[in-house]
Amino acid sequence: METWLERWREGRIGWHEDEGNASLKQHWRASGRSVLVPLCGKSVDLVWLAAQGNRVVGVEVSQIAVEAFFAEQQLEHTVIDGSLRRYDAVGVDITIYCGDFMALNDVQFDAHYDRGALVALHADLRPGYAAHVRSLLSDDAEQLVITLGYDQSVADGPPFCISDEELLGYWPGLECVDHYDDTANAPPKFLEAGLDEVIEKVWRSAPG
Repeated sequence: METWLERWREGRIGWHEDEGNASLKQHWRASGRSVLVPLCGKSVDLVWLAAQGNRVVGVEVSQIAVEAFFAEQQLEHTVIDGSLRRYDAVGVDITIYCGDFMALNDVQFDAHYDRGALVALHADLRPGYAAHVRSLLSDDAEQLVITLGYDQSVADGPPFCISDEELLGYWPGLECVDHYDDTANAPPKFLEAGLDEVIEKVWRSAPG
């Protein structure tokens, strides 16, 4: 956790996408849902998801990131202190909880978007993260999860490589709906290490 807080303090946030995620816009299909977005940073994807008619709830450990989101999106908001500080946008259906995602309890969601959470976690943390996500989702929840595949013997994360087998071990109901070479957008440390292929995969709930 301290590593990510330090990155936000120093502005080392190369994973942030100013224009939002293209795969989300292409493959998301849910409206009228309560969408969980763990480790959301200051992602503009929250605004896009809300514009599709969803109630959007992000969770982010960095207060710098949370406050930057509301400032950059020019959203008025209220703040409620608690075990997780809660930021509620005014006039837009977006809430961000600031603190440890694993401390989020007693809420239920029927949708889940993960572009940068699972891939940000070390292997020993991912099973617990995925289990906690499952505990917060309804049985019919819509999910969209984006993973990266590359040769970790050449370079190591974060973002980390997630095998198909590992991903489906967490959420067996997902299917791969798209994949493409994203090497051009790989972190500089990957390219400097000699990595020549990074594949981004898009996983979505199978039709019910």
